[in-house]
Amino acid sequence: MKNTIYNALVFNVAWLVCILGGSTIAVPVAVLVITIHLKFFSNHKQEILLIASVVIIGFGLDNMLIRTGLLIAPDNSLWPPLWLISLWGLFATTLNHSMKWFHNHVVVSVVLGGIAGTMTYLAGTRLTDFSLKQPLLTTLVVIFLLWCFIFPACLFFTKKLLPKP
Repeated sequence: MKNTIYNALVFNVAWLVCILGGSTIAVPVAVLVITIHLKFFSNHKQEILLIASVVIIGFGLDNMLIRTGLLIAPDNSLWPPLWLISLWGLFATTLNHSMKWFHNHVVVSVVLGGIAGTMTYLAGTRLTDFSLKQPLLTTLVVIFLLWCFIFPACLFFTKKLLPKP
């Protein structure tokens, strides 16, 4: 239980640091957190593959959101910044730890994934110079629907890639 709380706390603090610090801060913070996670809290070599897979999924999702204009970069870049990509690696460290409960609660993971994913993007745009396309409600609904799929899919990959304890 202590490791679960630690995992959730570290993720949330690192998320905020990465959002506020930008790419210069986010990359070393994410590398440090992931390295410590793999060394001290995960005994599965396959978790490296999980983290890499989730980063690729996240890069694809954010790339799609940016290229469709739903997520608007301040510099009109068509690529997600490193700080945003770093968040996906941090998120992956929670999937078999603080978010493990969701593995056996698919309906809850769909609903809460949609809500939490959407709120994360909304909060991220409020704390950075990124913005969401207007009308905001339409964009939030699209992100909600995407996250209703993304979060359970990430949990599915976690169950497939990592051995059962």
